[in-house]
Amino acid sequence: MDEINLGNELFLEKKFQEAIKKYDSILEKEPNNLTALNNKGYSLSKLKKYSEALSCYDKFLQENPTDKTVLINKISIYRKTSEFKKAIEICDRLLNDNPDEFLVLYHKLRILKKLARFKESNEICTKIISVYPENGEVLYDMASNFLKLGNIEQFLNSLKKAVIVLPNLKNKSKQNKEFENFFSDERFMDIVS
Repeated sequence: MDEINLGNELFLEKKFQEAIKKYDSILEKEPNNLTALNNKGYSLSKLKKYSEALSCYDKFLQENPTDKTVLINKISIYRKTSEFKKAIEICDRLLNDNPDEFLVLYHKLRILKKLARFKESNEICTKIISVYPENGEVLYDMASNFLKLGNIEQFLNSLKKAVIVLPNLKNKSKQNKEFENFFSDERFMDIVS
């Protein structure tokens, strides 16, 4: 088995430090090995070493500036580190080339929600649901957005659809502080019981 596959095996076994050592070994011999750079970055991000991971991704992007996977990995890190403006810039650049890139749309809807831009977030939810109507997580995000927008009827309707698709969202809903004003609401309790 070659070194990259060994590193990948270690990664899959969640032995991230060991995987990083394997990728470093590859990068010593081949400093511009794009696979090793990306995989090292991903391993570092799993260890929450975000600035080091970004360095790997940036070096990768010097060689291949339009690589969608690495750009999405950067979006993910920017979301985790609350650098939403940078994340949205990358989202918009990727969506400009491919407006139906659902993984990027998903990141963007979550970022917009964090920025309290609930209407825009729901526009993206609607776009995703039009193609994937059984996406419980997006339906749940949509319900939350409707609640923030004060549209209680749509909140309850979307939540009902979400828990039908993903029944485990019932417990999540009962523990969600965002929904606590509804913990005594009969319609809400019928949905999550």
